[in-house]
Amino acid sequence: MAKSQSEMGAQFIVEAMREEELANIEFSDSVVGRQAYMKDSNLAVWEVILIAKDHEMDVDLVSTYFRRNRDWVLSAFNYYEMYADEIDPVLEDSHSMTFEKLRGLLPDLETYTYPLINSEPAA
Repeated sequence: MAKSQSEMGAQFIVEAMREEELANIEFSDSVVGRQAYMKDSNLAVWEVILIAKDHEMDVDLVSTYFRRNRDWVLSAFNYYEMYADEIDPVLEDSHSMTFEKLRGLLPDLETYTYPLINSEPAA
């Protein structure tokens, strides 16, 4: 269902306030609706947090992983701390994604298997 002009206006105001409050965060349209993204990247905040959780939420490790400065990563961490209720369901969805679910979203999705070029161990 489409949002009314009032709802859209309120959403843009909330987004502008969040962008003002948190450096390195901006909102953009995506296939699932508007999301918080990291500035100067094509990564949604939830994607940074997904990787961060695999790195024990260690700012330095995540900074190295993304080749970004600590402030950039801390912006994602701060957004997550403030809006975990928005990010956690997306993280849960990403963990529950299977090939079959993905094919439901992308019916033409196929798998490919590539043979190893050299399967012999080096001597």
